[in-house]
Amino acid sequence: MGRFRLIRRRLVRAPFPEARAGSTSPALRRSMSRAQAPMKGFVPDHREAPARRSAAPRLIAPLALILVLSARVVAAQQIAGFAEDRFEPAAAGSSWMYGESLDFAGHLQPGFVAVADWAWKPLVFYDPAGHEIGALVRQQAVLNVDAAITLWERARVDLDLPLVAVNSGSDVQIQDQSYSAPRDLGIGDLRLGADVRLLGRSRDGIALAAGARLFVPTGSRRSFTGDDRVRFWPRLMLAGERDRFVWSAQLGMHLRPHDSCTCDLTLGNEVTFAAGAGWRMSDRALARVELYGSDALSSSGPFARASVPIELLASGRVLVVPHWLVDFGVAPGLANGPGSPTVRVLLGLEYAWDAAPALLPTSMDGSDTSGPVANERR
Repeated sequence: MGRFRLIRRRLVRAPFPEARAGSTSPALRRSMSRAQAPMKGFVPDHREAPARRSAAPRLIAPLALILVLSARVVAAQQIAGFAEDRFEPAAAGSSWMYGESLDFAGHLQPGFVAVADWAWKPLVFYDPAGHEIGALVRQQAVLNVDAAITLWERARVDLDLPLVAVNSGSDVQIQDQSYSAPRDLGIGDLRLGADVRLLGRSRDGIALAAGARLFVPTGSRRSFTGDDRVRFWPRLMLAGERDRFVWSAQLGMHLRPHDSCTCDLTLGNEVTFAAGAGWRMSDRALARVELYGSDALSSSGPFARASVPIELLASGRVLVVPHWLVDFGVAPGLANGPGSPTVRVLLGLEYAWDAAPALLPTSMDGSDTSGPVANERR
């Protein structure tokens, strides 16, 4: 025990040699006291350093809120749209803006047409009372550029490219679903068309034709310019004329994708229909009225109770100079169906390969109607 005290005394006093000399300085005594005191960092003392509470309970609520908000954002991004533009312009060479005149004159005869289409409020949500909730697509402007060529005076193939110039709207919240308005421009679904006249000629009174349109998914659901999948649209068409009166009709089946998720804005397969009547005002002017629309075969999701989209187009055509024709029209929507706008304004410019300056029917201008008319425009 004596040895242990000696060792301990040496360990304590070694750092302070002045203590062996009998120094009683107060500063020295305080230094010795601090050296002999235990270190607080190594010996836990609950009275001086109480235990910390766990931070996990305080983080649960913020993390839960972040997860909920993230889920809503992801849901809004995953909700799909569709190609909402209901106006599909006729191919180059037709006397109508929507319908077909089935006047496939000549062989390897090209035609070009550009149609500007501006629609106001084509996609709007309404409550059961008919009051507007929000305009998901407030306005949309599309320039359709179409090139066509006739074959053997009986068929025609065409290519149509829609260029989206204006595309805007407002986000809409319906119950727990958020629908994002389009904000992107670009192109819509590329359209390939082919039509074949089966019976008769329109200038002889009546013509029957069959055709189909194939839509390549170059547009985007997010911008409401495409369906993101291939679409197919077979049609049966009738057209005819008698003196100055002209008419057209068509019936088709638009095969388009449909998602199982009822939150997505997809329409599925639709029956399409159109009818038109016109009057030749002079050898340079044609007045027309066209009615067109569609009806979904199976309705679900947000459009389960939507009206059938129908539009009534009043339009005119004028031959301004040889080869060049101008089309113009206004089409109000007759119902609040998806894609049917409050009003649609159209303006078109067409180049006709034939050199005919007249829009007059052959039965009235004295020309021979027994054979094909190469220099006549309808």
